[in-house]
Order: sequence, then C-alpha cells, then structure tokens
Amino acid sequence: MLEIIGKLFFVFLAILGAVEIVRSFIAWLLRPTHHAGKLYLVIPIEGHDEEAEMLLESGIEKLKWIRGEEKTLVCLDKGMDEETGKVCGIIANRNPGVVICKPEELANILAE
Repeated sequence: MLEIIGKLFFVFLAILGAVEIVRSFIAWLLRPTHHAGKLYLVIPIEGHDEEAEMLLESGIEKLKWIRGEEKTLVCLDKGMDEETGKVCGIIANRNPGVVICKPEELANILAE
C-alpha cells in the first residue's frame, strides 16, 4: 500500500515538473525582445509594522527575479512610527533601488 502511495506521489511530482517546464518555455517564447519602461513595486506601510522588514526583503527578492534593468521598490510611508521608519531606512540604504517616500511624493517618483 505504501509503495502505491509513493508511486502516485512520484507521478504527481513528475507531472507537476513537466507542467512547470512547459510554462517556463512558453514564458520564454513570449517574453518581449525590447523592454521599454520602468517597473515599480509599491509597498505601503503604516503605523508600527512588525513585518516591514520581511515585506521589503520579499519585494527586493521578487524584483531580482524579474527581467529588466530599471526596477524600483517604493516603500510608501503612510504614517510609519519611528522604529519602523528606521528599519525601512536601513533596508533602503543597504539596497540600491529602494526608495522611501510619502504619499504626496509618489507621483513625482513615478513620473521620473
């Protein structure tokens, strides 16, 4: 019985892997040859957010996986407290392409 379950699990993983290979190949075929423009990932943070560091680091990693040179992570300060602001400032200083701004400044950053 355990052997049958193991074989079914293996078949499931094999099918899942084959689907992922096909998906990756199709995405590669359909990729744009010329990328014009800039990609912005906006993460709004307000108040005291214990997960601010994790949110920003996750956003940075997501941007690393996306093709293109002009990528910016925008940390939108919607009233962060001092501690959260310090954490976001440290992450912004450590990583190029991370910007901290207020909602009023967001339109200027996106217009650049």
